[in-house]
Amino acid sequence: MASIQAPYPDKDIHDEISDDYIAEEIAATFNGMNLIPEEKDWLPFVTYHRFELSCILLEMAGHIELRKFKKHKRGAKKPPPPKNERKGKPHVSTAKLL
Repeated sequence: MASIQAPYPDKDIHDEISDDYIAEEIAATFNGMNLIPEEKDWLPFVTYHRFELSCILLEMAGHIELRKFKKHKRGAKKPPPPKNERKGKPHVSTAKLL
């Protein structure tokens, strides 16, 4: 989440973005990336220095459409229904009656 926060310093990513949606997107992207079997396609990423690669990843994070990963906060809970007191007569156990 810190890599997403860096390009968007004015937004509170932890309150606005869903971790579950991010994890789902990563899982789907990972499966798609496994379809690229040739090493030559990954060679540019292997040759980058750590600093260069981190700059590229931060730039990519700046292109994320945050609205796709927005949390759906739940509304207020409904108040519990009033207890049915059987018209003013509370429940009495059978053992007490016997």
